[in-house]
Parts: sequence; C-alpha cells; structure tokens
Amino acid sequence: MSKAKFQLAHSNAFAPRAKTISEPALVEARLQELSLDLSTELLHNAVLSGLGARNDTTNASAVTAAGVQQWLKTVEALRTQLSAMNWRIHNERNCPLISAPDRSVSIVVMTGNRETGKLGAEDPTNQTEKGAVVERFVQGNRQLELFNQDSLKLAKARQKETQVWVFLYHYDQTSNEVRFELAYPTGFGKKKIEEWGERLILGSIPNQPADFVVQGDDAPNAPATVDVEPKTGTF
Repeated sequence: MSKAKFQLAHSNAFAPRAKTISEPALVEARLQELSLDLSTELLHNAVLSGLGARNDTTNASAVTAAGVQQWLKTVEALRTQLSAMNWRIHNERNCPLISAPDRSVSIVVMTGNRETGKLGAEDPTNQTEKGAVVERFVQGNRQLELFNQDSLKLAKARQKETQVWVFLYHYDQTSNEVRFELAYPTGFGKKKIEEWGERLILGSIPNQPADFVVQGDDAPNAPATVDVEPKTGTF
C-alpha cells in the first residue's frame, strides 16, 4: 500500500491586515491626531485638482498623459496647501515629500491598485514599482511601529522620528471615480508596499468635471522651502 504524498499550499490568509478607519468622524479625528493641519477637506481638494488635470488631457495627448498629469497635479496641490501652513517641501532622489514643521509626519503621493480607498478582502498596494527610497522609509516605519509596541515604549528617541504616510489614490475607469486614503506602510517586498499598519479610508469622488470646485485658498502664505537633490534613480 503506497503512502500518499502531500504538501502544504502557500496561503496569505493569515497575512496581517491593517487597522482600518472608515467612519468619517473617526477619520477626521485621526487626521487631527497626526497633525492639526490635516483634514479630509484638504486631501479631498488635492484629489479634485488631480482629476482636473486628468480631464485637461485630450485625444492628442500621449497615452499615459492622463495618469501622469493627475499624479503631478495631486502632488503639487497637496504640497502647495500644506506649505502654506509651514510644512516643508523636499525631494529625496526624485521622491516628492512634504513634512510637518515638527518633522513628526511626512506624506508622499502614490497611485494605488483597485483595492485603494475601499474595505475589501485585501489591503491595497502601490500601482507602480518603487525603489530604495520607499523601501528605506517603509523599513523605518516598521522599526518605529515595533518600538512603539515593545519595551514599554522605552525607546523615546526612536519615537520622535518621522512617520512617513502614503496618500494613495486609484482612478477606477469602470466606475469613473477616484478612491483615496491615507495609509501607514510597514512592509515592503518585490518593489511594492505589502503591509500597512493603519489605513484611513477617505472615500471616493466621481469624475464630474462640471462639479469641480476646490475649496480654500491654495496659494502659500509664505515662500515654500524646497530642497532639491539632483540625483538619478527612481524612488
């Protein structure tokens, strides 16, 4: 009588899931915990600006123009609004960051996959592959998270380091809307963010160009500080 051979199949069923906040009032409260300058309205306006740039492209534009222009304008709008509140604009190897005055929080804008901005069976990931800069700050986040959870928070110096959050959005061509969230990355592999410690779901905006109204004054009150590092390579 022969013995049947078997092997365990790989499964990600037990992969860690992010702590997810989706109720609007709780999302707003959590944003205020991160920084008093952050709000759902501010992030909403950045997305609206990006959608406007997407809709400005025409059939004569390059095939990738809509997505590229949307990302460029979203980055610009977010950094313009926050720089007006004395956040610092800076770039690390072509990675556009915006950091709070006390350096407690930095934000980077990325396109996400179809799981972005919704409560689904899986957590999202970034759409395009990223390099060493993103890997480094994700690993830094992971170390910060571990220090905050272990050793009874004795590593006070580490807790003062900057948390890097990702403003993640996805343009859904099927439903003709953009979904977005602010998320805290804690795991990186195969050039993608694989794990998130926390996700703040910010909802979706239908692509209705006639309704675009960006609220508030997005002009800086003071000159923005821009640190440009002319280095080659992708982030």
